Amino acid sequence: MTQPLLAIPMALALTLLPAHAMAACGSTTPASSPSEIVQAQVDAYNAHDVEAFAACYADDASMTGLSGKRPPVKGKAAIKQAYAGLIARQTQAFHVEILDRTASGPIVVDLERLHGLPPGRQLPDSFAIYEVRDGKIAAVWFPPAK
Repeated sequence: MTQPLLAIPMALALTLLPAHAMAACGSTTPASSPSEIVQAQVDAYNAHDVEAFAACYADDASMTGLSGKRPPVKGKAAIKQAYAGLIARQTQAFHVEILDRTASGPIVVDLERLHGLPPGRQLPDSFAIYEVRDGKIAAVWFPPAK
């Protein structure tokens, strides 16, 4: 049985969501940029807040690891379930640092570094490519890190 796409770096701060992040993933406004939506998702991930994390995704969102090692995760409910399991197994030190971000229209590309893994489990820096439509993340792609 293949495992869902779980160990994916995605977040930045181990604090509560800032007000702009909740607005970005809750009731978005025309002022919410794709970068703000992605940052809200990152903040929720690092806060280990699965509800706020999932709120950033469209109902029919997809996550695809481009290595082909795992099947895509499709739908907000499946994304929420996959990340709830991942986050539940981690310590509070588990988080992602955004090393660089580039945005063009609805596309946001983050270079990420994962922190807080057990000794000997450090992963290489990796990219996450987001497509944001109508104030929600519609798709995420994870190119192979190696």
